[in-house]
Amino acid sequence: MATTKKDVADWISDLTAAGMLISDQLPPQGTPEATTALYVVNGIDAEPTVSIGRNSSESLNFLNRQWKQQSEEAHLYSENGGILVCSPATCPTDVGWLRVQDPMRGRDIASRLVEAKGSPTFLALSEDGRHLCAISVEDEDYWIVRHEF
Repeated sequence: MATTKKDVADWISDLTAAGMLISDQLPPQGTPEATTALYVVNGIDAEPTVSIGRNSSESLNFLNRQWKQQSEEAHLYSENGGILVCSPATCPTDVGWLRVQDPMRGRDIASRLVEAKGSPTFLALSEDGRHLCAISVEDEDYWIVRHEF
């Protein structure tokens, strides 16, 4: 099913509601395809770097802290908080990567996304296209997946 203009507009609205600034700059040449990144996160061989049970009242806070730590270790954000994002809910081949700036550089990202769109799912790539970090919801767990291209 193809992505509609409304799907894209809703996704951009969710990102801005989560405090991100949308850039009109295109991703750099040679950036891995969004479908490749989505497969890394959701493919049959996908393994989490961190797995957090969703049953605890503190699980979202722990997810926030782990995202911050994992994204810093992966050198995900540029100096100004720039990253590339792809919506796992829309067809990546239709939309691909969108360049955004997160002034908070990942702080409380899961909570901000839950408030903005009801889910912490998030797929982010460093601006140079080398470092992937993602949050997915798997059964009773939150996963943070890291990957280097």
